[in-house]
Amino acid sequence: MKTKLLLVILLLAAGGGIWLYKNHPAKASSPAAPAKGERKILYYQSAMHPWIKSDKPGKCPICGMDLVPVYEGDAMAMSDTNLVSLNKTSISAVNVQSEIVAKHAVTRTIRVLGTIEKNSSSSTWFVFDVYDRDLPWLKSDQKMEVTLSSVPGKNYPAQLQSHGTQTFADRNFDEASGSTKFRARILETPVEVPGFAGKAYFSGLQAASQIRAATPEVLAVPRSALILRGDDALAYLDHGDGHYESRVVKLGRIGDEYAEVLDGLDEGDKVVTHGNLLIDAEAQLTKGE
Repeated sequence: MKTKLLLVILLLAAGGGIWLYKNHPAKASSPAAPAKGERKILYYQSAMHPWIKSDKPGKCPICGMDLVPVYEGDAMAMSDTNLVSLNKTSISAVNVQSEIVAKHAVTRTIRVLGTIEKNSSSSTWFVFDVYDRDLPWLKSDQKMEVTLSSVPGKNYPAQLQSHGTQTFADRNFDEASGSTKFRARILETPVEVPGFAGKAYFSGLQAASQIRAATPEVLAVPRSALILRGDDALAYLDHGDGHYESRVVKLGRIGDEYAEVLDGLDEGDKVVTHGNLLIDAEAQLTKGE
């Protein structure tokens, strides 16, 4: 009898437990919040290829490196589409470098080809083609040095000058080539080919020159800081702490290393000179999200 009574009590207790479980299920445990003082991870990113992002740890599919966490506070609010942000690991991995915008003399090396004309003991001329894009760099009385393959090892100093009734440059451009003729007087005449010295002053000899032109000091930016898109030029301002802003820049004369800035940047601005292509790639991907 006691055994039957104990069995009934156990059955009733088990039934009650089942009823409680069905009507009052246990609450599912929520993900643990970051401990006090810890920052929230926004996403994971490739240090070498910052446009690769993931919501969980893993490896970059391009370089195989571990994705690094980007924490809340490392990323800039992207309400302004001209702004982009990289974490410290990415900045170090892509070797981001910046330079202050300042005034420089912008220099340009113009390589021209031409011929030696009217070669005589009294007057010798270097006649060469100049394209319209090079006109802003040249001026009357421009100095240069002329070389000839037929006279190896010798440089002839020359200077842009008018020749008789001919000006130092033809005013009419050839529409097909976009070029015109310039004339520079050889200052040490005549041009003598070894083996014929004093016996034959050849005209029509092929000649070349590398004209070194320079502007006065103007506001300029390194060419490496510029991203060219059609007729537009873009630069990224370095605001520090991994924050960058894109700027459209209006350019003047473009030299070998620097380009003249007419608008878009101010003296003292800090622009990215290395790593800007990766920053721009990140900006383009962010815009597309």
